Formats: sequence, structure tokens, C-alpha cells
Amino acid sequence: MADIRHHYFSVAVRDLEAGMKRYEEFFGLKPVGEILEQRWGFRGVMLGNDEGAILEMISPMSDDSALKRFMDMREGDAYPNGEGLYLVGMQVDDLEGTVQRIEASGGRITRETESPNLAWLHPLSNGNVLVELIQKAEEQGEA
Repeated sequence: MADIRHHYFSVAVRDLEAGMKRYEEFFGLKPVGEILEQRWGFRGVMLGNDEGAILEMISPMSDDSALKRFMDMREGDAYPNGEGLYLVGMQVDDLEGTVQRIEASGGRITRETESPNLAWLHPLSNGNVLVELIQKAEEQGEA
């Protein structure tokens, strides 16, 4: 079985600045890197502490983004404004093997040629949790 580790998770918010302020006040987290992702239609920031990034906070940039559609779809009493956990990122040492195992077990995987080191497990085949699989980078000095 492949080595799998938690890498980060994404929290979807409507107002990025308000979300950042809340996480700073509640948890003391500060921005450690901005993310401007045009391809998927969101803007985000990595929040963390002295030990590094802990979570990615993202906000839709346009009305036609997948993130906006997702937030609109789940908006209700349980998820005011559709905000909340959006994605769990997992780092794997064997992306291809992990993808094959998931597909063989009935999971639905999405891939993009622009991102050969990434794969996504569709939430409808995983209890409504979107999982991003990230190929672990080879460490310096390994053969």
C-alpha cells in the first residue's frame, strides 16, 4: 500500500479577507503565501504559523467557477453561505498506484494534462469529500 500523508486542507469562504481575519483572531494563523488561481476560478491564501502552512483558504473569483457552484449548491442551514471544508490534500509516494487502487475500488478520478503530479477523487464517489492526491516530490540525494 502506498504511503499517504495529510498535506493540507482547503476551506471555502465567500469573503477571503474576512475569513483570514477570523482565522487569525481564532487561531493566530497568518498568511504564508498567496494563491491566485485563474484556471479554476478562485483566489486563495495559505495560512499557517512558524512551522509552515496549515490550511488553504479559497474564495471564488467569478460566478462561473466550480467553487462558486459548489458553495451555492450546499448553501443552507448546515453551511451558511456555502462556506466550509472544500478539499483535503493528500501527499502520496505512488500517485499512479494510488489512482489505480481507487479506480479498481469504484472511485471516480479526475486528471488534467496540465497537472501530471495531481489527481482528484470526485466527492460523489467519496462521501462528499473532494480529495486532491499529490505526488510526493523526490527528495534530494535519493537514487
